[in-house]
Amino acid sequence: MSWKRGAYPEFTLEDAVAVLFMLQNPTGRKAISEVLDLGEGSVRTLLKKLAALDVISSTQRGHSLNDSGMKLLERLSKHFSEVHKVGEVDGYPAHAILVKNPPEFKSIELRDEAVRFFAKGAMILVVKNGEPVFPEDERPLSETMPGLAGEIKGAFNLEDNDLVVVTWAEKEADAMKSAYHVALTLKEGELPEEIRSLVR
Repeated sequence: MSWKRGAYPEFTLEDAVAVLFMLQNPTGRKAISEVLDLGEGSVRTLLKKLAALDVISSTQRGHSLNDSGMKLLERLSKHFSEVHKVGEVDGYPAHAILVKNPPEFKSIELRDEAVRFFAKGAMILVVKNGEPVFPEDERPLSETMPGLAGEIKGAFNLEDNDLVVVTWAEKEADAMKSAYHVALTLKEGELPEEIRSLVR
C-alpha cells in the first residue's frame, strides 16, 4: 500500500514487533524500511522510541538490541516466535509464525484478521504429535502440502498444542506483518507494556 510512504511517520504495533526481532543483529534504517515497506520517517520515529525505552544501541553498522532489549524480546518470545518465510502458497510469498499457549480461537476469525491486514489468505494449524494439523479435523498438513509442512518443521521447534499461522500476500512485507497481526490479536492482553507504549 503506497499510502504508507507519506511524509508523516506512521507505523503499527506489527512494525514495532517485527523491528524488535530484526534488531537481534545490527540492521540499518534503509534495510528496515525495505523489509517492512515503511517510509524512512516512520522508521526513524520508531527507532527513536526504542532508543527512548533504552532497548537499542546504535553504531556505524546499524541499530541492534542491547541487554535490556534482548530481555524484552525474551519476554515477547514466550508468547510467539519471529516470523519465518516458508516458501509460497498460491504463487504468493508465505510467512509463518508460531504462537505458544494459544487461547481459545476460531480459525475463520483469525483468517479474517489476517486478510484485514493485507494478506491474500491464511492457514491456521495446531501441532499434534509434532505435526502441523488442521484443527477442524486433525488432518495433517503434510497430506496436502508436504513442502510447506517440511518448511514449517524446519523453521520452528514444534511442541504439541502450539499454533502455527501461515499467511501469504502479494508483498513480502504484508505476508510477514499479517502473521504478526494474528499473533498479536491472540496475545493482545499479555504483551509487555513497553511494547504497547510504542504505538500510543
